Amino acid sequence: MGAKASKPAQAATRKFPARAPGSAAPPHARPSPAAQRNPEPRASYAKDDAIKADGADPDPNPMTNPAFSQRLKQMGVATPNPTLSNSSTASPYPIFPDQGPQGPNYPSPAQNPTLSALEARQRLQEAAQREFERPGQGREFLDVGTLKQALMMQARGVPTPDIEKRLRLKSGVVDRLGPKGVTQPLASG
Repeated sequence: MGAKASKPAQAATRKFPARAPGSAAPPHARPSPAAQRNPEPRASYAKDDAIKADGADPDPNPMTNPAFSQRLKQMGVATPNPTLSNSSTASPYPIFPDQGPQGPNYPSPAQNPTLSALEARQRLQEAAQREFERPGQGREFLDVGTLKQALMMQARGVPTPDIEKRLRLKSGVVDRLGPKGVTQPLASG
C-alpha cells in the first residue's frame, strides 16, 4: 500500500525553467584596440614618496601619544603575576633588576617523594654493602635464596629464633616478614 502511493510522485516529470528566446547570456565584451596598445606601467626600482608612504605601517591607534609610547619603551617588558600552584616554579615575589638574576627555584628535596625514595634506596644500599663486607655479624639484608629458605622453614613450623640462628640472621629479621602465612615462597618446579 505504501509503495504504490509513492510511485506517482516518482513518475512525475520534472520541469526546468525555460529562457525567453532572446535572453541568452551576453557574449563577453572585447576591449577596444586602443586599450590594448597602452601597456601597464613597468616596475620601477626607484622608490618615490608614494611607494614609501604605502609601505609604512599605519598607526593602529590614532589617539596614541608619542610621549606615552616612549615611556612604555623605557619601562621594558612587564613581569606577570606568578601562578601560585604546587607545580609552579615561579617566585611569589617579583624579581627587581637590582637583585640580579636568581637560579631556578626547585622544591626542597624533603618535599619531593621521588628524591626521598632515591635517597632511602641509596642509604639501604650503603648499609647492605657494609654488612656484606663484615660477614661475621648477623645479617639483616637477605638475598632471594636466603629469604626463600626462611619462608619455607617458617611454613614448616620452625621457631623464629632457630631460623635466625641457622641462617645467621640478626634477631627480629624473620618477624619483620610478617606472621606465618602472610608471605609464602612459590613452589618451584
